[in-house]
Parts: sequence; C-alpha cells; structure tokens
Amino acid sequence: MDEVIILRKLFFLSCCLLILSACVPNKKVDFDPASPLPPAEAKVQKSDFIYKLSTEKDVYDTFGETAIFAELTYVGEMDSIDIYHAASPFYFPLEERTHGIEIDYPMNEPLIMTTLKKDESLRQKYNFAGGYSDQDEATYVEFVKMLMNEGFPEGEYIIHGSAEFKTTALPEATDDKSFNLKADIGFTVVEPFSR
Repeated sequence: MDEVIILRKLFFLSCCLLILSACVPNKKVDFDPASPLPPAEAKVQKSDFIYKLSTEKDVYDTFGETAIFAELTYVGEMDSIDIYHAASPFYFPLEERTHGIEIDYPMNEPLIMTTLKKDESLRQKYNFAGGYSDQDEATYVEFVKMLMNEGFPEGEYIIHGSAEFKTTALPEATDDKSFNLKADIGFTVVEPFSR
C-alpha cells in the first residue's frame, strides 16, 4: 500500500516538473564566439522550388534600416503552380548570439493560396514579428521592445529562415506535396563610426 502511495507521489511530481519545464520560456542560446556567422545569402532547392534568403549588407548601423529578403521561385515544367500556406510562406526566426537570445516568428495560419508563375520569384521583405509575455525575463522583454520600436541594436544576428507551403489544399499532404525549405543567413549590427 505504501508503495502505491509513493508511486502516485512520484508520478504527481513528475507531471508537475513536466508542466513547469514547458512554461519556462527557452529564449537563451549558447554560441562559440569564434564561429563565423552564416553568409549573407543562402539558397536551397527542393524538387521544383528554389528558396533564397539574403541580406543586402553584412554590416548595418544600429537602429538603421535593414534589407533582408526571402524569395520563392517555381522552376518546374508547368507555366504556374498554386501553393497553400499560412499568412505568408516565409518565416524569419531570429537569433542574436552575443546576448544569447532567440525570437520566434509567430504568424496567423489561415489557408491562403498563392499562384507562382514559372521563373518569377515571390519576394517578401523581413519585418519583425516577435513578441513577449509577462513570463519572459526582463532582459528578453527589453530586447524585444527595442527591436519593435527602434530596430536592431548592436550584435551578431542569424536569421533561421524557411519557406513552408503545400501544393495541395488537403490537410494530410504527403511528403511530395508538403515543403519546408530552410536556410540561414548572418549579419552584424554596429554603432556607426563618427568623426
């Protein structure tokens, strides 16, 4: 009888720990300062689709305008193809590695259809879409507020971009109808040089 009570208590404690670990935001990342940033442009192809992620510069001034773009191009045999996606097929999760912060890229998820014409790129500019909650650490909240209101502060950034879409409106898409093309790019933000 005592063994049953002990097992129930252990089960209860295990469940509590699992719930607590799910509630704690995991926004910090570790990095090797000697490792180089990814290049300023990356391209990946899967089947008849090419996904390109790029930034026009390797280095930007703090809180200045950035030029980061995602492109998706259909290169198959048909004149055009319909793709189905959330509010956009492009995701731009962000990592700032000197502060060890990761920011997701939340998006509304209606089912939207876009027609891609052969060899014509669908292009979208990066816009910040992250957020925070009252459970996040103060340093994370302050960093996100800065990104939302002012732009990129000094640091080393990696965009873990992806293009996610299907070529069918059916929810149970097979592997040849569901696409998740991923690429990383990097850039640095520095204080502008003044004389």
